Amino acid sequence: MPKPIAVTLRRQFVWLVVVLLSVGAARFFAGHYLTGVHDAQLRDLAGAQQANQRILQDLTDIETGVRGYQLTGDPLFLEPFRTGAADYPRAHAEALRTAPDDRTRILVRDQDQAAQRWLAQVALPISALPAGRPGLDADRSARGKELFDAIRAANAAVGAAVEEARAAATAAYHRASSILEVALALLALLPVLVALRIYAAVNRMLLAPLARLQDTLERRAGGDRDARAVVEGPAEVRRLGAALNAGLDEAGEARERIVSAADEVAAQKAYLDQVLDVVEVAVLTSDAEGRVVHSNRAARRLGLAAVRPPAPRPVGAADVVPRPVSAAEVVPAPAAAADVVPGREIAADVVPGPVGAVEVVPGREITAGDRCVVVDARPLSGGAGWVTTGRDVTDLREREADLAAFAAVAAHDLRSPLATISRCTEILAGQVTDQDDAALVTRIGSGVERMRGLIEDLLAYATARDAVLEPAPMDVTALITGLSPAVVVDGPLPVLDADPAMLRRLFDTLIGNALRSTPPGRAADVHVSASASADGGVCLVVADRGIGIPADLRGRLFTPFHRGSGGRSYSGTGLGLAICQRVVARHGGTIAASGNPGGGTRVEITLPASRVAQPVPS
Repeated sequence: MPKPIAVTLRRQFVWLVVVLLSVGAARFFAGHYLTGVHDAQLRDLAGAQQANQRILQDLTDIETGVRGYQLTGDPLFLEPFRTGAADYPRAHAEALRTAPDDRTRILVRDQDQAAQRWLAQVALPISALPAGRPGLDADRSARGKELFDAIRAANAAVGAAVEEARAAATAAYHRASSILEVALALLALLPVLVALRIYAAVNRMLLAPLARLQDTLERRAGGDRDARAVVEGPAEVRRLGAALNAGLDEAGEARERIVSAADEVAAQKAYLDQVLDVVEVAVLTSDAEGRVVHSNRAARRLGLAAVRPPAPRPVGAADVVPRPVSAAEVVPAPAAAADVVPGREIAADVVPGPVGAVEVVPGREITAGDRCVVVDARPLSGGAGWVTTGRDVTDLREREADLAAFAAVAAHDLRSPLATISRCTEILAGQVTDQDDAALVTRIGSGVERMRGLIEDLLAYATARDAVLEPAPMDVTALITGLSPAVVVDGPLPVLDADPAMLRRLFDTLIGNALRSTPPGRAADVHVSASASADGGVCLVVADRGIGIPADLRGRLFTPFHRGSGGRSYSGTGLGLAICQRVVARHGGTIAASGNPGGGTRVEITLPASRVAQPVPS
């Protein structure tokens, strides 16, 4: 049974480590030994050279002292003589001890003999002369010079011999190092042989079986569904081959399941296509790049042919509440790209057949051929694409147009009789003298005015939902102060991008209600303030200290023809706050009423960031 790969490779690796450590240890210890021997030789030779120089120095001191005494007769000059003569024997003995070879020792002895001759014939006789009597002798001086030159020559010969020994030791060290390097180079072949053995084992036990497994995978990738790995070789490779065969079997089963699931998905898609084709709402799906994935029969009939993803949303842009938009607000653009309106969330660009690309806000109406369609677009989760829906509202818009025309005619027909009654009442008021008749005429005039106000509010309520928005920058501070000087503005107010007429109607109604709710005999206390919301929008607050609104009536406060009077009777049609709610909703916001702490009513209006042209300063 083949050995496991790990065991074989571990054994070969241990051999490689042992050989490398052996070569390294031999290199270290042999080199260290050779270096130590060479350093010891150099130290001994340096000692021999120093001893030889010491001999020459001692003899030079003796010669200097003797010559000075010979010239002056002063005993002080004999001090170097005595010092040199005392140290010379020790220096001579050190030179003999450190001499590197017999030849050098012979030269040291020859140097000593020359020194003894000079001492006996010249130095000692001169030092024995009486003090104070110079012993100048030309023959002795010449003889002394000759003998001392012989000493210098013998000393130089010893130094040369020591230098030759140093050179010989260095050459021997280099020869030994070269021999060691050659031996280590031969030993270095052993790791190479072990590495080749490891490579052969890896190739036999690992690379070759893996190549066969790769061939199996390539045949499987080429379409051979029956390709299977041959289970052979070391235990690890056999386990890998068995696992590969098991994986191939599972892949085959998974492929069968995928094919079955694909058939089922295709059947479900066909079923879903049938369901969507039955639905009268146009449905168009696209991927993240805007390529159409599916469109139902209604979408094809309406000409919704393509969808592109929206441009990046501006920072702080708020969501737009779905609502119908008239054709006057549809902005056509080239089919290549739709312009992005700053501050507005664009759900998608819908291309309705020949009309070209248009901007689409959720709930926007577009014209597709001779039909009017309300389109909406929403992103799929995970950025997978978009779903665009379209609802044909042509018939509904025709009915609304008829209703608007009827309302305009009815309002005109109602205003004419009221105008006649009002003029007759004014004439009667100038002619009657009886107090009872005058009171009756006054009541008739009041009724006419209430009827006129009701007609105006009904028309405003009807048009507040469907009227065309004409947004423009509106300074809320200037608007509030222009409506009533009694209102207190707390802090700076924003500049809104809103319909001026609708915004004026909104605050006129809210401030008028706040002023009318002030109890008799008390000064009006109405405050307007603003604050920025977390999503970049704005919250406007109209607060008063009036009679307030009971909690049980606040839920119905914005319903038509409802009055939150708190038990008191006030003039009005009951449509003001309902109109306010429609105006705020048309601008994508919300409105709510609550009790004001300390008494009174607090109305909060929240508008999205897309309606803020200039935010509230910090």
